[in-house]
Amino acid sequence: MSNNDVQRKNNISRLFPQGVPLLWCPPLTHYRSDKSIDFERMKKHINHIAPYINSYLIPGSTSDGWEISFEEYKQILNFVFKEFIPDSEINVLIGLLRTDSSDVRKFLDYAVKFLQENNIETDMDNYRSSRFKGFVLCAPKGENLTQQEIKDAIVPILEKKYPIVLYQLPQITQNEISPEIISELAEKYPNFYMMKDSSGQDKVAYAGLDYHDMILLRGAEGNYHKYLKAAGGPYDGFLLSTGNTFAKGLKYIVDQVISGNLSDAEKESTELTKIIDEVFTIASTIPFGNAFTNSNKLLDHIFAHGKQWLKASAPLTHAGEILSQEILQKIDEILQKSSYYPSKGYLE
Repeated sequence: MSNNDVQRKNNISRLFPQGVPLLWCPPLTHYRSDKSIDFERMKKHINHIAPYINSYLIPGSTSDGWEISFEEYKQILNFVFKEFIPDSEINVLIGLLRTDSSDVRKFLDYAVKFLQENNIETDMDNYRSSRFKGFVLCAPKGENLTQQEIKDAIVPILEKKYPIVLYQLPQITQNEISPEIISELAEKYPNFYMMKDSSGQDKVAYAGLDYHDMILLRGAEGNYHKYLKAAGGPYDGFLLSTGNTFAKGLKYIVDQVISGNLSDAEKESTELTKIIDEVFTIASTIPFGNAFTNSNKLLDHIFAHGKQWLKASAPLTHAGEILSQEILQKIDEILQKSSYYPSKGYLE
């Protein structure tokens, strides 16, 4: 084991003295009718899922991380690190979800300044216990970028020695960071301690290269029982949009896999995958927003209000579009045929 590998192991232990969480999610960003962020609603939602998933990417793709303005980003950081007092301890990764490297630096510089002003250490070498667990960034956008160009965009941030998580999301970036580059960066930078892959192709995880004990999280949905190392898969854990709405079910699956109860895990995973496939198929017909966010907002609306969901104002996208009652009715029908339909909404 190299010195950098030892350092990464120590870094992970300092970040997560109780062990690395196996389940993460990007919490939904809720909005009021005037398009402002509804932080009180967000607080209630996070407290609802926290008993099952207490580790978050904020803002993530499902949190509208690619769409939010710089001012909204500031508001979100202030909420997460100053205003929000959760019912229990949480872990937070800060998303730097911009398609342009200069915007990434702008968001990063602000976040570092903000955290330091609030006595939260950002340097991995001097890390002190806090809910901050690092920054998350993607490759720059461009389908014709070479691997060297992608690497050159990432390295300057890795050299700042902040705890870093790389996020594979070709659906947005139009490219993928190769397994070889991931391995090379992991070997050189012990502050690069985790990777999330939402490509659905799992090329990095299945490449069989040495990632120097870096943590691998899967971000693609479905068949959850197959992918954890405890089940013979290549991943340490998950970072899933559906953690917003199926946190309890996902935790049950992970717990059963870890305990060796693979048949129970598969049964739950099969039902959950079927529901999610049906919901995502419907959400993909909505002509605005993205299917992951829309799916979870539709589901969350029903979980929040239960059978009274028709009486509540329909959820809004970042741009202010209303997710219609007609679509919500279809989601309600799917849930009613499952074991997940709520007897009472968590806001009731």
